[in-house]
Amino acid sequence: MLAWGAAYVPSAWLVETWPPLSAAGARLGLAGLILLLALKVLGRPLRPGVGITTIGWLALTQSVLFYGATFWGILHAGAGLAAVLANTDPLFVAALASVVLGEYLTGRQWTGLAVGLVGATVVVWQGPLWPPEVSGAAVIVVAGAFAWSVGTVVATRGMRGAANPVALAAWQMALGGLVLLVIGFLFEDGPPPFGPREIALILGIAIVGGAIPFALFYLALARAPATQVSTWFFLIPVVGVLSAWLLLGEQPTARLVVGLAAVSVGLWLVLAIRAPQEELLVDSAPPQ
Repeated sequence: MLAWGAAYVPSAWLVETWPPLSAAGARLGLAGLILLLALKVLGRPLRPGVGITTIGWLALTQSVLFYGATFWGILHAGAGLAAVLANTDPLFVAALASVVLGEYLTGRQWTGLAVGLVGATVVVWQGPLWPPEVSGAAVIVVAGAFAWSVGTVVATRGMRGAANPVALAAWQMALGGLVLLVIGFLFEDGPPPFGPREIALILGIAIVGGAIPFALFYLALARAPATQVSTWFFLIPVVGVLSAWLLLGEQPTARLVVGLAAVSVGLWLVLAIRAPQEELLVDSAPPQ
């Protein structure tokens, strides 16, 4: 989670010269190839252990939609705001996991969902309290976060089967990155520059913001309930906002600070430690 948070600032530096979809595609595609190469060197299997439909669905939700929306938000709304809104996905994961995976949520956790979503609304809502006015870029980022949550639930069902989590992460990133690069080539303006700066940034965010955290995330997802794993995303917006403030000069507005605090409190309530004899979440129902 710390690695994902640290990737927002270099991603913002990259979209200064690269269009957002191409930048997202380069980050993910290279990250996927790095993971596949690492598996090959370590003698680990490259087969993801799931069907092509699952790989394609994850590539669509967690790569194309989520990262395309996030990089769009970084360009048009700033790295700090994108870091807050992109990582509201654990709130959606919790709600979906309770319905789809049978994971039990307490009243306190439902309260956390409500508080977190209010925080996200504060960030998205711009201008006066009435009439309502929302940021289009912010809404796109939230939509990407919802897409990620759908992908997480699908991945969790696959993880509890015979899936190879790291190989699955690698293939879905490589496929999603390729799709983003093709879309960027078709609809964005011209080929992006390939100077030493751009190469260094792509390589850095592919490793720190792609290969390493994706592999760890999928390994954790295979061992714990989807809500518990995803709620640790609360670390990402904190790191993203602070680093954007220090390195990009994006001074947080009062509204962004309030929204960040509410999202963080909401996530904490969802993950709040309970008595040892109580389970945070019951075991998910096995895939049907």
